[in-house]
Amino acid sequence: MGANVRLRRLSFGIALWALVGLASALSCSASSSSTGTHNQGDSTNGGVGATGNATGSQPGFVISDASKNSGGATSIVDGEAVPCTNGDDCICPTLSVAVIGTRGQWGAQGNSSGLDSDTAFQDWLNSSSAGTARVDNYATKPTLTPDFLAGYNVIILGGLGDNSDTGPWWTFNATTEIPAVAEWVRKGGGLISLSGYSGDPGEVTATNALLAFSGIAYNSDRVGPPCPIYQICGCSAGAAPITDWVQSDPVVANLSLGVTMIGEVGGHSINAPANAHVAATTTNGTSLYNLLVGEVVEQGRVLAYSDEWITYTSQWTGVGNPSTSDPACTGYLPQDRFQTAQFWYNMIRWSQPNATCFKIVDKKQPVTVW
Repeated sequence: MGANVRLRRLSFGIALWALVGLASALSCSASSSSTGTHNQGDSTNGGVGATGNATGSQPGFVISDASKNSGGATSIVDGEAVPCTNGDDCICPTLSVAVIGTRGQWGAQGNSSGLDSDTAFQDWLNSSSAGTARVDNYATKPTLTPDFLAGYNVIILGGLGDNSDTGPWWTFNATTEIPAVAEWVRKGGGLISLSGYSGDPGEVTATNALLAFSGIAYNSDRVGPPCPIYQICGCSAGAAPITDWVQSDPVVANLSLGVTMIGEVGGHSINAPANAHVAATTTNGTSLYNLLVGEVVEQGRVLAYSDEWITYTSQWTGVGNPSTSDPACTGYLPQDRFQTAQFWYNMIRWSQPNATCFKIVDKKQPVTVW
């Protein structure tokens, strides 16, 4: 394979250098790159994406500052390697992720305190993916054009409003933006949605509009799993553990690989069409509710999750959780009981099944890479 393109990503926060031209397709590619100008993300409201505009080919290709190994893998600056399967010239593409929506207002410290940041996912992905992924955050509504969408492999829908708790809720053009998202997924995009940001049932309207082509939809209810051990919920700022994983369906079995429980607080249940795959449920009384639903749509994938608490730092590292220093909570804190990092890896990896280069290197929260 000719290697006329060399894009260098030195580390999180270091410049990405680009050269133009590519002689042939990349065998490790999760999706093709597209050329154009798009906003790299808004760092306001807790976002950690790079600010400003960038022109060039998006997404880039991960080439480290180090030389290639003799086995055809590309060395990354932290000493880890991204495996390639096409000899010394194989270059793995960077998995490009966009988080769209304003920051969560709740978390362990209560509404809009700012003491329990919702940037844990973005921080983790940018710093722990060994250069194999990058994330941009859009805290103001972008216009979802084909050119914008083509810059990303995965799009995550968060709180789709000027304020994720109180709105006003965003609207997306029914004749341009919504069809563009559907077409992007059909051609290989991975769409992941979260909910539960607000007590206002109108919160789900914009998300449901973007998911409508798949048949998946959020309900306006508020549901949560029961708490089997009070100490877990009390030490997790009220987050009850999701433990009912559907592992019998091979299409979604890997979504719970390495995951025993994650925390959820008052999310929305999900309607799953007949061709969808339910990956997690909970029982409230005699009723069964879907909490994680995936669907394969032609070449792409849609994944809907019921809640947003997996974005808060209190559920990852304990930062922002008032119970972190409580001796009675030793062994029962979210970082002790929940596998939030693994769950996020599973969701991203599932949404891009061909992204074999995507990996996580995290000694504090080890992740099984599959």
